[in-house]
Amino acid sequence: MTTASHAADPPDGAQRGALVAIPADYPGWLAWEGVIAGLLYARRLRSSPPMVVRSATTDGLRREIEAAERERGLRP
Repeated sequence: MTTASHAADPPDGAQRGALVAIPADYPGWLAWEGVIAGLLYARRLRSSPPMVVRSATTDGLRREIEAAERERGLRP
């Protein structure tokens, strides 16, 4: 899991916009803000076993998505 200080996090509106952009940049993925400790989550639809990643920042979430895709052989 990627971590960052809250001071480095984008404002709420910017963070929501960044989360909305994830499916456009990573087709098949959905992203949302978790309830606990402000973590962000993303999951790839129709994957088996389920692909779910989490991070404290949207940039970290993007890195986690890319790492998960590489691990499954979906990304070079």
